[in-house]
Amino acid sequence: MSLKANKEIILIGIIILFAFILRVWKIDTDLLYHRDQGLVAMDIYKIWHDKKISLLGAPTDVDGLFHSPVYYWILTPLYWLGGGDIVYPAVFQILLKVLSLPFLYLAIKKLFDKKTAILTLIFYSVSYGLISYSRWFITVPFILPLTNLLLFTLVFKKSIFINALLVGMITQVNAAVGIFYLPVIFYHYKKQLNIKNILIILFGFILPATPLIIFQFRHDFTMLKTVFGYLTSSSAGLGFSLSIFWKNLIIYLKEINHLILYPYVFVSTAILIYGLLKIKKEKRFVYSYLIIPFLFLGLFQRGAISFFYIAALPLTLAVLAFGILNLPKLFKFVTILIILLLNLFLIKNVYKPNNALIPIGDRNVITLQDRKNIIDWVYEKSNGKEFSLWIYTLPYFQDYPWEYLFLTYAKDRYEYLPERSGSFSPNDLKTSVHFFNVYEVDHDNLSRQNVWFGEVEKNFGETVDSFSSNDIHVELREKIK
Repeated sequence: MSLKANKEIILIGIIILFAFILRVWKIDTDLLYHRDQGLVAMDIYKIWHDKKISLLGAPTDVDGLFHSPVYYWILTPLYWLGGGDIVYPAVFQILLKVLSLPFLYLAIKKLFDKKTAILTLIFYSVSYGLISYSRWFITVPFILPLTNLLLFTLVFKKSIFINALLVGMITQVNAAVGIFYLPVIFYHYKKQLNIKNILIILFGFILPATPLIIFQFRHDFTMLKTVFGYLTSSSAGLGFSLSIFWKNLIIYLKEINHLILYPYVFVSTAILIYGLLKIKKEKRFVYSYLIIPFLFLGLFQRGAISFFYIAALPLTLAVLAFGILNLPKLFKFVTILIILLLNLFLIKNVYKPNNALIPIGDRNVITLQDRKNIIDWVYEKSNGKEFSLWIYTLPYFQDYPWEYLFLTYAKDRYEYLPERSGSFSPNDLKTSVHFFNVYEVDHDNLSRQNVWFGEVEKNFGETVDSFSSNDIHVELREKIK
């Protein structure tokens, strides 16, 4: 191996290490932990602890529609290895992202050139938006390593089956993202399409969904009926509207802006357009990969959510890097320097902690450590005696985050669980000596929460002690009636 090749490998290795450190810094305490994380953790708990294998994975935001459990199966060994500690699978998911960067590098190097590939990886490592996504521990960011592999296999024409399989995997991680890359596969291989290759594409795409297919045969095709109902819905289904395309474009450009120059969206948009116009080699590939999913997504009247464009981000970042490298020399170096400094400055917003760019579903900032702090305080105040608690959880009033931590953290640490949690009356309690109410502020419906507080006070008296950790609060009430 030549000295030049060794230097290239060393440089890539340094960038990958830097990217990893930025993404795992303080993640053991500052990992955001809300309803979605708790839901996934509880589902995986049933696999590794209770030995219950389900044919369903994470739910979508369409009632009655689920993903395949393939994401659960991949992370189950990490949950088991960590004894239920979600930091283990969270770090593993980040590790997969950074280890996929060499594949992205090779794809960009062939599509553009070596300088563009290196700058893409540098931007990728410090990107405020991509670091925020990496620390959003849910199914969606798992798309990033799959996308990097997809770009590599498409550019190097590794296998039509592998291409389709990766798109199928992305779809089963998040259907609102992956399904729109199936047309990209067909377009990419349009000159090779025949019955055999069409069947190969469909087989690769469907393979990760095998558990869902089995579920359909066992449950009267309930999800297929849900999909058909969604497609024909006037408010969210198929249709054509220029306003939807325009709204989606604005969301897309804002999402791209998060990559390098947040919040200066007009500057990042100008660089993107310039980069697209400067492309000469592999223009068809770049344009088709970015435009086809956007067009198909625009045919759904529900409109886009920011993370629907996550699979487009790695290649888009390369286009931005290519555009910058084609600027006049002085502008080029100044722009690169500004981008690096701006993103390194913005990264502090990820470590405060706060929501940063992460779409978690409510305004409250609650980390894994915050919930553990609340649990520790409750057990300290209980002093080994039985207790019960009511919990007000947002955004869907589902207590998965608490249920999981009581099972995997509190049970091992304190060796007993609450007598009751959720909705109950004082007469339902047999052994509890203490009662606690745990809540996060319902900013969007304070009147509803005030009714809840009224019921708490009516049943369990006034507050005698309280504790808060970031945006999660707990109160000890005066008596058990």
